[in-house]
Amino acid sequence: MDALRLRNWYATPLGIAAARAVGDILERWLKQDEPTGRILGFGFPQPYLDRLAHWNATLMGASPAEMGVARWPPGKPNRIAQVRPDALPFPDESFDVIIMTHLLEGVQSPHATLKAAWRALVPGGRLMVVAPNRGGWWARRDATPFGWGRPFSPHQLKTTLEEALFLPRQSCFGLFLPPFEGHRWVRSAPAWEKAGARWFAPLGGVILCEAEKVMYAVTMVGPGGRVSPRRSPIPMPAVNNRRREAPDER
Repeated sequence: MDALRLRNWYATPLGIAAARAVGDILERWLKQDEPTGRILGFGFPQPYLDRLAHWNATLMGASPAEMGVARWPPGKPNRIAQVRPDALPFPDESFDVIIMTHLLEGVQSPHATLKAAWRALVPGGRLMVVAPNRGGWWARRDATPFGWGRPFSPHQLKTTLEEALFLPRQSCFGLFLPPFEGHRWVRSAPAWEKAGARWFAPLGGVILCEAEKVMYAVTMVGPGGRVSPRRSPIPMPAVNNRRREAPDER
């Protein structure tokens, strides 16, 4: 979906309920650490950045050129840019957190997009991905944004992140409200979210995964000259702060 259709859908009662359900999980994860750093919303993050505007954090957005850009925040200086998803125009280690929504399922190369995000994160920075759940009922309804593109299973998303040198930390299903318009469904959204998380989690509309940027040591060159990472963090040497003694002048 392009940015205009996404913006219009998120203005509907069903879109508002979906943004609240997914945003509650993202906000809960972000609050595990003090959210005062630099946060980039990547894809179509506007509904979720709105929830973070009151935090003491630097918020920016980036949307792929194929999607187009919807201005954000409304009525204020624009803080969202049109970019190539595999070549973010930011210096290395620019952000502490990247929130990726409505992106990974639609790009031509998920690996290249994740590598661009990896480069823009500080070491130990967090990537939060929201992707359509292959086994959920929202992926079967193309009237919503979560029914477009390439859905993921939990294992597929975990493997994709690991191949891009991210270390998954936690994941869950979300968005258990049935994907139907109607005030009766929307009014019952909180009850659906509570019941779904407990009784039928695999049917959730999305998979949310939080992963960490980890620096790996290079140990060998594989076939074809490809570099293979060692799957363990680089050990950091201990720093000796003791003052050196002066040499004996005798």
